[in-house]
Amino acid sequence: MSIDKKNQIEKIDNSCKTYKHVYESNHSKFIKLGDWLEKESNIFKNEVSKKNYNKPNFKRGEIVKVDFGINLGSELSNTHFAIVLNSDDNNSVDNLTVLPLTSKKGYKRLYLGNILEPFNNLKYNKKTYALITQITTISKTKIFNDNIRCYCDKELLKKN
Repeated sequence: MSIDKKNQIEKIDNSCKTYKHVYESNHSKFIKLGDWLEKESNIFKNEVSKKNYNKPNFKRGEIVKVDFGINLGSELSNTHFAIVLNSDDNNSVDNLTVLPLTSKKGYKRLYLGNILEPFNNLKYNKKTYALITQITTISKTKIFNDNIRCYCDKELLKKN
């Protein structure tokens, strides 16, 4: 199957116009749409140029800060902490399965207490809930490198 490059470029241009329209709607979900698009396009650019990423190794139960991007409907969007669920991660693996966290109480959210206490100096000392219906696999490129290593209680992981 051959690809019509001119048609693909037109679709990219039209998509850019659509993104501008969505941003101008002033919907709160899209307030950082430009930041997200720039980050995503840079990730793609690095992938095309085959730049090797330093893929850190994460342990089961480690709490990481993730940019989930901007997603459809009620899928999780923006920046949230998450608990790493993989038990066999290594430097050659590009993806992780994570359990996203939120400070908002709600339906099908498991209360975890104040597990973000190590981040108190960053003003994250709120009650924390696990978004059990939003477990997902992410690329390691979506994880912020904040150099703060924090782990949730092993007994807590056994409950999940």
